[in-house]
Amino acid sequence: MKIYLDIDDVMADWTKAAKALVSRDWNYGERIPEADWDKVRAKTRFYRDLKIKPGAMELYQYCQDRVTSGQTDGLFFLTALPHGDDAPYAVYDKVNWCNLHFPGTPMFIGPYSHDKWRHCQPGDILIDDRTSNCEEWSSAGGQSYIYRDWQSCKTWLDGIFGT
Repeated sequence: MKIYLDIDDVMADWTKAAKALVSRDWNYGERIPEADWDKVRAKTRFYRDLKIKPGAMELYQYCQDRVTSGQTDGLFFLTALPHGDDAPYAVYDKVNWCNLHFPGTPMFIGPYSHDKWRHCQPGDILIDDRTSNCEEWSSAGGQSYIYRDWQSCKTWLDGIFGT
């Protein structure tokens, strides 16, 4: 069993940064309006500058401890290209962001969000904020958690690992 962590809105605080950039709010899970996406895309190095999401360090350490103890076969990041392939530095900056904050942890790219399930082997875990990604992962034989906060996720993980 492997553990895959999404980056945007699980490890990195994408939504908070985007809302601050466009100076407006939208509902969680709602697709960002195109006019707002244009503003995010215009900030060429948006992904490089994302802050670590509250609880992300704890989530990472919890998962890393499961690798160290032999309860899982590895910890990986699994992210996706932005819709429209219109943020040219996104991949470069996501890789560098991961290396800066979580050195040595491999990162895979969907390539798109709807492709993440292709990385799933039976029993693998995906922690992702997008419901559709989690549903597709589970349909492929994995275990998935729709991430909103560390405490709720920890309770779910404790159930998986019996801690």
